[in-house]
Amino acid sequence: MNHTDKNQTAQNQTNVTQVAGQHVRPAATDDGVSTMTTIPTGVARVFGATARGMVLDAAAGVCRGIEYVADRKAGRSRALSTLRVRALILSDDRGTPLAVPDQLSAAFDRADRIFTDAAGLRVRLVGVDVVTEPAPVEVLDPRSNRRLLLDHIRGRTEFFRRELAPRPLLSIVGDPVTVVVVRNIAGTVTGCSLGMTADWVLAQASLFEAANPRGYDETVLAHELGHALNLPHVRDQANLMNPVSTPPNAVRGTSLRPWQAAIVAANRHVIPPA
Repeated sequence: MNHTDKNQTAQNQTNVTQVAGQHVRPAATDDGVSTMTTIPTGVARVFGATARGMVLDAAAGVCRGIEYVADRKAGRSRALSTLRVRALILSDDRGTPLAVPDQLSAAFDRADRIFTDAAGLRVRLVGVDVVTEPAPVEVLDPRSNRRLLLDHIRGRTEFFRRELAPRPLLSIVGDPVTVVVVRNIAGTVTGCSLGMTADWVLAQASLFEAANPRGYDETVLAHELGHALNLPHVRDQANLMNPVSTPPNAVRGTSLRPWQAAIVAANRHVIPPA
């Protein structure tokens, strides 16, 4: 998660079929089926996803360790790995998208520079989708941390989860992480991740509003991607995973330590170099 001061505004945009090469589409319908799932079903779903993440991350870690040893013995330098990321922009109760796709470019470019320099990992934006169907209030203004996990168990994240890219049945490595742009996250946070439990993270729309210096913060996107890659918080203010960032005058740093780079390399979302 990311703690910061917040100052929220919304961007107006008409509904069109395509924006600057990015897809704009209505959300899928429920066909009358409630998005609320039972608690036991939700617990099973979340537990299964977490268990899958743990197993795949462990397997990826073993493979990356073997490759590292082999490269060291052969005197080879490691090529860059790749993290594929998608963005999903929600629309408010009037059907107005919370952001314009181009607004996200600077934060994604910054994330790419941060992880390339500190962890040998390229961040590649593979698509931006805009859901034009008005999102429910609990999705536009989600809760954070443990309460977000509870809402995830209860099925309240289904509105945007149904829009995520389908995962191949035998997918083992390289699944994309989806950044969901929401209106306002409860509390003092502007970004939130459930770690290995989910293949998505939340980012508040104000983070991408360059005209709003008290809300604009390019480090939050990279910070939440760090959580999706299993990085915990650290106390060092110069580190990307410090939990506190207050724009415009007290924005966190973007460094990563060697052990953090090793954790990133061992994640199931990361595509190793060919």
